[in-house]
Amino acid sequence: MLRMGESLGLDRTKILATPALTDTVEAIQVWDNICQQDHWVEAMVAMHGLELIANRNLRKEGARMHYFDPTILETREVTDATRAFLREGYEADVGHSEEALDLAAKYADRFSIVEHVQATFMRSIDAFDRYLMARLERGRQFESA
Repeated sequence: MLRMGESLGLDRTKILATPALTDTVEAIQVWDNICQQDHWVEAMVAMHGLELIANRNLRKEGARMHYFDPTILETREVTDATRAFLREGYEADVGHSEEALDLAAKYADRFSIVEHVQATFMRSIDAFDRYLMARLERGRQFESA
């Protein structure tokens, strides 16, 4: 949010003083609760599973579409700062997601918690959807400021 606001010309102090949106707070609480209260494998899949949005191989696994369209990194639809921010995460997430999920699958099976891990993944993805929608809302607020 800091980079996005600054790329729109907003003062860093103002951005940091802006209270988080409810959906942002609630998403972070979901992840915090998973990491503090659930099995470590569930925490791992909750966080690293989010990296699947950048995985180019999802189509090969049967997904109909990608959550993240990498063509945005090549167009002029967004600012240079936004592209740099997205590229950094995208490139890192592609490699991380498969390794982390292989480990999660291995240990979920070993500890006989596959269904718990799958349910936790779904909770995390739902929280991530709300988190991203809140970021879009905050971006619109910043643009109109």
